[in-house]
Amino acid sequence: MILRYLLSLFLGMVLMGLIGCSIRTPEIRGVVLDEETRQPVVEAWITATLGIRTKTVGGDVHKYLSVEIPHTRTDKSGRFTIPSKRFKKPSFPIGFGTDVESFGVGASTVDDRGGSLSLTEFLGRGKADVTIYVKPDHTKDTEGEYFTYLQGLYNYCLTGRFYVEVPAVGGGCDEWELKYAIAKHERFLKRLEEPRNSEEKARYSNTLNQLGYLCEKKGDFKKAILVYRKLMEFEGIGGWFYKSSEYRVNELIKKLKEK
Repeated sequence: MILRYLLSLFLGMVLMGLIGCSIRTPEIRGVVLDEETRQPVVEAWITATLGIRTKTVGGDVHKYLSVEIPHTRTDKSGRFTIPSKRFKKPSFPIGFGTDVESFGVGASTVDDRGGSLSLTEFLGRGKADVTIYVKPDHTKDTEGEYFTYLQGLYNYCLTGRFYVEVPAVGGGCDEWELKYAIAKHERFLKRLEEPRNSEEKARYSNTLNQLGYLCEKKGDFKKAILVYRKLMEFEGIGGWFYKSSEYRVNELIKKLKEK
C-alpha cells in the first residue's frame, strides 16, 4: 500500500514537472513618452525582466531573466520592440514547480527620467502594445539610492549583469551604454561635489574610481588619467585607492606613449 502511494506520488511529481514546462513572454511593442509633454523620448534605455521562483529541495530559488534583446533603446519616434521569448522551467527532480513573481518593462534616460510597467497579465499572449511615460526618477532621490544605482550600472559594464539577471550580456555595455554610464557617474560627482562626512567621501572616492575605469574601457586614457589623479589628490597618500590609482596612471601614460 505504501509502495503504491509512493509510486503515485512520484508519478504525480513527474507530471507536474512536465506540465507547463515553459513560460512564453509576448512580443512587446512600445513607445516611450515624456509624462509632462507627451513627446516621444529618443534613446531611452529599455530593460525587461522576468522574475521567477522555483521550489527545490534546498528551498526556493529566485531568478531574474533578461527578456529584452541586448542594448535595446528607443528610436527617433520613441518606439522599441522586444521579440517574444520562451523560457524553460526547471523540471523534476531539479524543481518542484515554478511561479512567475514579476514581469515588466522599464525605460530610463541619461537625464534621470524613468518609468516602468508590469506586464504579468500579458504572459502567454502573442503581443503587448504598451506606452511608458517617463518622469523624474524619484527612486534615486537620495545620494545612497543613486550610489546603489551606479553600482548596478558599473557592474553591468563589467559583467553584463545589473544584479543577478541571466544570461549576461556578452562584453557588458556597448559604446552607447558606456557613454551613458560615464554621464551618470559625472552627474553624481557634480551632485556630491563637496562631500561632508565619511560616508559621502567613500561614495565620492568609489565613484571616481569607477569613472576612471569606464573612461579606460572607452579608450579615453587622457580623461582616465585626470580622473585617477583627482582621486589621488582627494584621498591623499594612504588613501584606499591611492596606490591603485597611481599604478593605473603610470600604466596609462605608458599606453599613450606607445600609440
